Amino acid sequence: MSIFDLINPFSYITPIHADSTEEEGSSSATAVVVASDPVEEKEEVEVAEVEEAVEEENDAEEEEEEEEEEEEEEDPEDPSPAIREACGESMACKSLKHHLDECAARVEEGSKESCAEEFLHFLHCVDQCVSIHMSILLCISLHQR
Repeated sequence: MSIFDLINPFSYITPIHADSTEEEGSSSATAVVVASDPVEEKEEVEVAEVEEAVEEENDAEEEEEEEEEEEEEEDPEDPSPAIREACGESMACKSLKHHLDECAARVEEGSKESCAEEFLHFLHCVDQCVSIHMSILLCISLHQR
């Protein structure tokens, strides 16, 4: 008798096999299902717990990898505001900026005029400069791929 026989709650029931010597008409013959060994059940539970832990770790690693990929795939910073500012201060648009500033100063002094014409000329100059620089950046980025 082993220690596991002492732990098994079904150890007092003896299974009946087909080759038993008891008579078929006997009322003492009972069919009994043999219970599995509790050690095997415990091992199966432990294996299941380990598998669950491994799956959770794999899921956590996959989520971290997805987050890293999303961070890597983020759009780069838009260079157009910096280019627009640089173009507004460039030599090509400097005279138009000067005319716009003079008009704005006259309006502040009380003049009834509108600076829309000067403003539109200045914006047109800046837009042309920005379009050239953005085209150059696009060609460079396409060439690097």
